[in-house]
Amino acid sequence: MIKKIIFLIFTIFSSASYIYAQKAPTSFNSYDGMAVSARSIAMGGAGVAMTGGIDNIFYNSAGLAYIQGDSIQVEALFSLSRQSNISSDTLNALEPINLGFNSFVILQEQGAISWRTLSYNVKFSSGTDYWSRETENIKAITISGSQKSQNNDYAVGIGLSYLYGTLAESSVISGNPFAQTSSGNGFAIDIGFSAPVHNNITFGVNLENVLGFMWWSDYDSEQLPFGIRTGLGYQVGGFTMLADLNKKFYRFADVNDTIYSIGLEQNITRVLVVRLGRQGPSFSNEDNIKYTYGFALNISTFSFSFANESYKINDENVSKYIISLRTVI
Repeated sequence: MIKKIIFLIFTIFSSASYIYAQKAPTSFNSYDGMAVSARSIAMGGAGVAMTGGIDNIFYNSAGLAYIQGDSIQVEALFSLSRQSNISSDTLNALEPINLGFNSFVILQEQGAISWRTLSYNVKFSSGTDYWSRETENIKAITISGSQKSQNNDYAVGIGLSYLYGTLAESSVISGNPFAQTSSGNGFAIDIGFSAPVHNNITFGVNLENVLGFMWWSDYDSEQLPFGIRTGLGYQVGGFTMLADLNKKFYRFADVNDTIYSIGLEQNITRVLVVRLGRQGPSFSNEDNIKYTYGFALNISTFSFSFANESYKINDENVSKYIISLRTVI
């Protein structure tokens, strides 16, 4: 009898929690994050078929299997500035990641560990009888690993991420104040595949958030959006071309969830590398295309990469500048 009463109380409590739970004030792209190197950003955000580099942590962990040597690589990414006539409040409401220190990576041979910013911004709005402010701060710590097949004809990789963050809301509506802070923890699993398909051509596919959940202390739990990224890479000499198709399955928001990316890279000298790219749901509509460019300076064991993203929001031009610093130990 006691067990039945306890079970009934638990059922009622669980049902009430489900009914009255509020959706967390996150955006549809709050868990997307950004690449961990300015290299792929300058190449239009393409990188699923890239092999043997730090970018594989974000795009496709299977590419880590092609790293040669036992040296340790370390890279840090910074978003320097964002220029536009649009107010910062509007930009923050549309873009999940603000300026600052965004990621840090340590990589060796077939594995890596990284710390990344998935979202960090402040959303503010006000009117004649109200104002509201929302702060979102979500990070991820990811362990990535990969392994080639016995015949070295393909590689499989996995990324295991621990997510943590805070959400804060405050407002005054018709003279009524409100404030709440919530902490969250979660996890995500990515699975990648990479294989050479022809001379100098590589195929890659990555399944993002095969399993992914975030639990908030004061809100309902969230399932992370599932994503499929696939593409080809061509490399000959010092020239590289990448092409990606990225499909996201967002749970809410009316957004275009299929993005095409293409990027080019050319080694001019041993020191200087130049990069170009473009990204968008369609290359036929100029207003929806993000243009990118950048360069790298390789000096001894150090590499400095610069990237610029130029795009439009609400018919206004936006330009973002990003750098990453890498060294080999």
